[in-house]
Amino acid sequence: MKTFKRKTFYTAVLAAIGAMGAVGSANAVHVNPDGLGQALIYPYFTVRSADAGTYNTYLSVVNTTNSTKAVKVRFLEGKNSKEVLDFNLYLSPFDVWTAAVVPVSATNAALGAKMVTADRSCMTPTYIGNEAQFIFKNYAYTNAAGASLDGETNALDRTNEGYFEIIEMGDITQASITTGVKHVSGVPANCGVLATMDATKVITGSGGLAGTATLINVNNGVDYGYNPVVLDNFSQTQIWFTPGDVRPNLSNVNPKISDVFNGTQGVVETVWSNVTNLADPVSAVLMHNNVINEFMMDTATASGTDWVITFPTKWAYVGNDTLVSGVRQNTAAIRPFQRNFWTGGACDDISITMHDREEAAVLSQVIVSPPPPTAQGSVLCWEANVLTFVNGAGANSNNLGSINLSTVPYAYQNGWANINFTVAPTGYPNAHALPAPSLSTFINGSQVGVNATYYGLPSVGFMVQDFANGAMVIGTTPTLSNYGGNFDHKNTRLIN
Repeated sequence: MKTFKRKTFYTAVLAAIGAMGAVGSANAVHVNPDGLGQALIYPYFTVRSADAGTYNTYLSVVNTTNSTKAVKVRFLEGKNSKEVLDFNLYLSPFDVWTAAVVPVSATNAALGAKMVTADRSCMTPTYIGNEAQFIFKNYAYTNAAGASLDGETNALDRTNEGYFEIIEMGDITQASITTGVKHVSGVPANCGVLATMDATKVITGSGGLAGTATLINVNNGVDYGYNPVVLDNFSQTQIWFTPGDVRPNLSNVNPKISDVFNGTQGVVETVWSNVTNLADPVSAVLMHNNVINEFMMDTATASGTDWVITFPTKWAYVGNDTLVSGVRQNTAAIRPFQRNFWTGGACDDISITMHDREEAAVLSQVIVSPPPPTAQGSVLCWEANVLTFVNGAGANSNNLGSINLSTVPYAYQNGWANINFTVAPTGYPNAHALPAPSLSTFINGSQVGVNATYYGLPSVGFMVQDFANGAMVIGTTPTLSNYGGNFDHKNTRLIN
């Protein structure tokens, strides 16, 4: 009996385009809708306090293949994507690795966050006995000699929220390494073999990584679980680097080719030859001109809504702003982002349209440049943003306890909203557009005779809602009936 591997429609389309002669479909980075691939982007972690409780973030990565894999795990703070922790992780065939991000101190948030794990999979550096190495560090934004100061606080508090990524560096072929990291009775046979690890023992990764993350606030009774955004065909070469090297990151995509399945257009493929920025292919597959989701601010349920909107490649385009006599000049960032970073962040102007459930709509006003010191309404200033909705009494939700906030003024108790990234800010002609190199784009295998442009911003994220329905009695014990849920954003694309 013959057996066949099941292919998704998307994979089948890519294969068909390859047969038609497109330049690199089989090797182009794309978002895998089935959640398996080589690079996993987790839009948000937090250990901040909200209402009566403190969040912990639980995470996992799964090796669904029979290959032994080397992966990079990296945590970045949410204001300016400064790295706070990274290490190399080794997954044996069909292995699952789990960990959590928790506060360093239950009573002092100023000490920041740390990663903890009870998992025995091999890591370099080793976790057991070196737990202090996994406390998040602020070195990347406090080293004045390294020009890392960025105008924002250099406190450890910045490490309390952000996002993280897990990137496959390759499959390991050296027998001594694969034997050493493989579990025997639940424990790797010998993690010490990693002392001999180097790039000669790694080949191109075969993908097949999956993962989950959960934001848990026990006292508030909420558990927001989500899946990462997964990039497949991220690299067609091994990209192993020694522990302590900040590489690989999302600019190490190889080759520099992107594939986007764009509705009626079909598959849009761009070869980013002689790219302005090495992260352009990943930015292209994450570009959205609209982010759409629902909100609920009902009085009866004391509900609240936050949206997480993270720009995982923003760091590659935004530098430090220019100061004149200590005053920032709001200089332009590299396209597609708008402004460079200093105190108050690197703000991008957006517009927000609010709809109620009965077809009414209100368009927010776009804030003129420069933005105010505290973001209100139609600007997003950070790498990992929390957009919080205001209720009829004038109070914002801030379900996540974030300090990387923009607020959406009250319009309706419930409905849906649309964030548009294609605002054309005066004085920033290159903002919110990612032009492709000349004659480098193909649609369904046919070369486009004009220069293509991807409009919007590269974003990932989700919405969270919580509800407080008041007290209820279970047996003889009064209990608050708090609960919450979360939903992925819906997006549109605009490629001209």
